[in-house]
Amino acid sequence: MNARFTRRCVLISVFAIINFHVGCMKSGLANNLRTYPYVVPERLNDGWEIAPMSKVGLDANLIQELFERIADNSYKNIHSVLLVRNGKLAVEKYFPGQDSKGQYHTFTRETLQEMHSATKSVNSILIGIAIDQHLIRGVDEKISIFFPEYSDIFTNREKGAIRLKDMLSMTAGLSWDEWTYPYTDPRNDAAMMASKADFFRYVLERPVATAPGTKFVYNSGISLMLGEVVYKASGLKADNFAEHYLFSPLGITNHSWGKAPNGVVNTLGGLALRPRDMAKIGYLVLNGGRWQGKQIVSEKWIKDSTRQQVGAGQLPTWFLADGYGYQWWLGSLHVHGQVVESYSARGRGGQFIIMFPTLQMVAVFTGWNDNELMGQPLDMLQRYILPAAMPQLPDAPKRQNKS
Repeated sequence: MNARFTRRCVLISVFAIINFHVGCMKSGLANNLRTYPYVVPERLNDGWEIAPMSKVGLDANLIQELFERIADNSYKNIHSVLLVRNGKLAVEKYFPGQDSKGQYHTFTRETLQEMHSATKSVNSILIGIAIDQHLIRGVDEKISIFFPEYSDIFTNREKGAIRLKDMLSMTAGLSWDEWTYPYTDPRNDAAMMASKADFFRYVLERPVATAPGTKFVYNSGISLMLGEVVYKASGLKADNFAEHYLFSPLGITNHSWGKAPNGVVNTLGGLALRPRDMAKIGYLVLNGGRWQGKQIVSEKWIKDSTRQQVGAGQLPTWFLADGYGYQWWLGSLHVHGQVVESYSARGRGGQFIIMFPTLQMVAVFTGWNDNELMGQPLDMLQRYILPAAMPQLPDAPKRQNKS
């Protein structure tokens, strides 16, 4: 994720939007605009079951109001919003806007969206599949097993102790900073890594800052190495492994995955998918690793990878997360007095795949806001989408104290 996803995200993407929303409601604007009317998603030959919002328990008025807030630029530069409820695609809306290069597009369901760091979570699924296939013995494997060419580095006792689970949970203990400086600044470790001929040696040669497995430090270099672990274990580059064992079983036929000039697959942020296919990734995870009755990745891996490995106390408060699993973010939102827990893939610019197990819902957002507005999808969920899925219940009777 980008260093510029800062505390201003909370101040601007929440409070400013709330103030605008209130003003619109007072003026009656929210009731009059219908720039983007709701249309039931089109049934295609891509494996999705389709249902109108009324059939899956979503309040159409709130979702319509969300569309209008995007259309009138209250929420800025959003490219798509998709909702899956009870296994059925019920909302699929696209909006025009600018991409990461500043070029204007009319985004459609066929547009490949850059997922940026949401790629990391997809690669976590690949690690799980490799474990299921017994290509990797498990998360307690020492990382040195996969990289014998760096045996000189692993003579360091602490580096030799780094396990696969430490890399998956970003607790490898290596010194790394990619949040203080922008990615264009050579002081950013991710930028410095990209300038090296040997990415992995740069990552592994970072000084040991803490004992492996003890402290979370966001490290995209580790995520790049995890893609190489897939290659070392299977003999297939991560993109080819995904094609055979993830994308093809999901019916994902159009995708791209960037590579460095030296052939290393960019598993830290180079995957591009269509939003309907991003939703498939989300539903696969929500559904315990199954798609259309076929087990693609084990339910055990889904549970392990979305279980808290790092507590909220180790995460920056501005990141609006409650914990971290194996390349998945854990979070919660409060709606109608209830806590709604989630796990999510998150990418620079506002790419989100968010799963809500108790609501049996997947939400997908794409856009490009490489600034304080990157967190707009969280505000959309809080203000519109979760309330649309959770009709407010009457207040429960208060308990009487008995003496």
